[in-house]
Amino acid sequence: MAGKAARRVNSRSERYRVRQTYEDGNAVRKLNAYPVEEPKKQAAARRRVSLRVQKNRMRARNMGAGYVLFLSAVCAASLFLCINYLQVRSSITTQNERIAGLESQLSDLKDENDAYYNQVLNSVTLDDVKNAALNRLGMHYASESQIQYYDTTEGSYVRQYQDVPDTK
Repeated sequence: MAGKAARRVNSRSERYRVRQTYEDGNAVRKLNAYPVEEPKKQAAARRRVSLRVQKNRMRARNMGAGYVLFLSAVCAASLFLCINYLQVRSSITTQNERIAGLESQLSDLKDENDAYYNQVLNSVTLDDVKNAALNRLGMHYASESQIQYYDTTEGSYVRQYQDVPDTK
């Protein structure tokens, strides 16, 4: 065994070598598995770990004060952010409910305004306006001499920058 190189065992199937025994005749073939034992020297060599690796493993297992402080700060910051997020969501929900209430109020006021407008339009007729203008306010129809005509092309308009001259 001194001349043989140490072989590393990688998987479970390599650890157990399967020995098959066959018997002729009407007997069932049996499959027996026996674990192959490693030599004690190889197992001991594999268990020995360098000092550097042991220190690294110990450092990885232990949490220092700085690391605990860092984790505590991260937890506190995430807790603060979560609480702040919930407060912002709550205020947004409250504002949305308030906006919905104001919109329904605006809709009601518009409906009332339209109803009053239609009531006013229906209460006054053109005959009432004519009678009030002629009788109560002393207005009268314009005579032909008071009407002035302007020639314009189709689609154009007239702007008045000064008073129309009196033609009397």
